[in-house]
Order: sequence, then structure tokens, then C-alpha cells
Amino acid sequence: MRFAFTSGEGHKIESDWLFRSLDTPEDVQRVLSLEISNAWVEEAREVPVELLSHIEGRTGRYPSQARGFRYRSGIIYTTNPPEIDSDHYKLLEHLPQEEDNENSIIDVAVFKQPSGLSLEAENIENLRPNYYEDLAKGKKRDFIDVYVHGLYAKSMSGKPVYETSFQYDRRTKKDLRIDPKLPVIIGVDGARNPAMVFMQVGHDGKLRKLREACGFDMGMRTFIQQKCDPIVNTWFRNNPLVFVGDPSWTRRGDGDDNSTFKELKNHYVTKRQGSGNKVRAARTNDPISRINALDEPFRNLWPDGEPGIEYDLECRLCVEGLRSKYRYVRIKGATGALKDAPEKNKWSHVVEADQYGTLFALGKEYNPDDYRRTERAKVQRSAPAADTYAGY
Repeated sequence: MRFAFTSGEGHKIESDWLFRSLDTPEDVQRVLSLEISNAWVEEAREVPVELLSHIEGRTGRYPSQARGFRYRSGIIYTTNPPEIDSDHYKLLEHLPQEEDNENSIIDVAVFKQPSGLSLEAENIENLRPNYYEDLAKGKKRDFIDVYVHGLYAKSMSGKPVYETSFQYDRRTKKDLRIDPKLPVIIGVDGARNPAMVFMQVGHDGKLRKLREACGFDMGMRTFIQQKCDPIVNTWFRNNPLVFVGDPSWTRRGDGDDNSTFKELKNHYVTKRQGSGNKVRAARTNDPISRINALDEPFRNLWPDGEPGIEYDLECRLCVEGLRSKYRYVRIKGATGALKDAPEKNKWSHVVEADQYGTLFALGKEYNPDDYRRTERAKVQRSAPAADTYAGY
């Protein structure tokens, strides 16, 4: 198809559009022999990422640079959201296609369309009235998440632990307010893949998950310096900090970085006298108790219909884990049978950190009055001490 038009600068442009399917190996071979200026791949999640890279190699070949033409070349890639942790997910999130190979990150500019039911919804003027409302009727939550809200599809590998209780659209918000004075409870999962979830119980009683920190193959001392400190110094500089984690901390060393308990206490309590910071062991590390610490609140709403627990969208890995990646995996050779414990993966650590923090925050042992900054902390830090419970 030939398409001719005049650009905004008055230039006359003629373009030839070649439509090609990618259904068979023969189709692919024909595409890979083309010499083209640019490519547009529609519903790209159905096309292997490796093939997209090959197609990119065919762009910028016509017209020949030797003829003096200079133009931008590349691929326009449009698609419905792919499955979490798929190759296309890694491409869109600027993650390595090969683990631990930073060179395999594909350089792309990503534009995500807002939910069709949000105030920022796009293209509404070109759709019939109530298009997305009608599309959502009678559909399962997974369909609505992808085709109405534009979220990544849940992983189909295994059974998500919170499959029936966690609702993304009810539980997540952008830019949750951080109270500058109330204590920040930090759920911690230690060992060699440490993770933290930063949360606050507000004056209204709601538990808000505000930020996350995740590290891989590093000890706690390194994690504190590289991951935790930047978040604390940026968002929670003047808040009392309460670190809560596995009660076995006091018995276990994390590689050559000493125990999690000792590292946190030394860095955030001993060196910051008067800060109100404390390091606590959770009352239990029983897996069922930890899982229920989130599952039960997820299943209940407040009398006004609002959730008692909310997640800021900055907690990306934690939310992905709650949606599908924190899961029971299937036992090989056993039809439909699942392992008793959730799989250990890059999402499990941050979700379990969330469990420890929630277990403490919603338990009877937490009282914000127990965590106050003193007058000494006022001198050491940039903001004056405050009553962390009353807020004045």
C-alpha cells in the first residue's frame, strides 16, 4: 500500500507499507530478507522478542545511506500487556533478557496507556459511550486487569498464594501520602537476598505500604548501604524507624556480613541515639501465620467499603508477587498437586518482608507512642522532634 501526505513542514512524503504475517517459519524468513526504513509490529507480545531484534536489524536499510538520505529508523511496537516475567515483560521493564547479563537489556522507550476507567483514560472520544464499562461486564478479574486497566497479565505458572484475596484495583494507589512524623514500620527478610517493605499505620488506622527495597546476592551490611539508606534518607529522614523480621535473626549469620539483627541495630539504633529507631523480632516466623497476616485483611473491607491496607505503586515487586509470582508451584509428575510452601524466587523475599511488617503493624504489640524521637535527635537531625502519635 502506498501512502502519500504532506508533513507539517510542507514536505511531500510517499511511503510504501508492506503487510506481512509472522505465522510460519516461511513468513519469518521472508521478513528477515527485507530492506526497510522502519517496522511496526502489532500485538507484539505474540512475537518472540528474539525475532523483534532480528526485524530491527532489517530497518534503516532503505533508502541507502550512500544516497545521502538521513532518517530515523527503528520499530514501533504495540501490544496488550504481556505476562509478568515473560521476555516481553523484561523488555518493557528494561530488565536483562539473560539473567546477570546487563548487555542483554534492550533499549526501548515505553509508553503505557492509563486504565480505561481512570480520569486519565485515552482515546475515549473515538469509542462508543461506556466502552470500557461494557467491556468489563461479566469478565473475570484477570481479563479486566489486562484489557481494561492495562496491567501485566498474571503468571500462569503455579497457583498464587493470594489469588482469591488480593485485588489490585482496590489495594493499589499512586503517590500514597507519607506522614512525616509517624513511625515507619519496616518489614525485613534477610539472608542473601534481603528485602524490605516500608509501611505506616495512619491516624485513620489504615496500613499503607509506601516503598520497597530489594537486593540480590548481597549481605545485609551492603544492602543497608546501597538499598535501604537511599530510601530512608529520601523519604523517611525524620521518622522513627521500626525494623521487624524473622525471630531467628539472633541465631543466624548472613554470610560475612554478621547477623541481620546486629547490622540493623548497629546502623540505625546504636549510631543514631535519640532517633526512636528500634529493631524487633516478629512474634513468629510460622509460614501459615505470616500468610494469614495479609490474607485475612485482604478479604475484609472497612464498613465504608474502603480497604484497610493499601500499596503505593512504588512497591512494584511486592505487588507483582501478591498478584501472581508469590505462588505454590506444581509438583512434577503429580497432576494438579502443589508444593506445601511458596516457591523461593525474587518476589518471595519482598512479600515475606511485607508479611513480617504487617504481622507487627496490625498486632497488639504495636503502639506508636513507644517510638518517639528525643530532644537529642532534634539536634542531630534536620527536623524538630514531634509527638509521633498525635502529629503535633
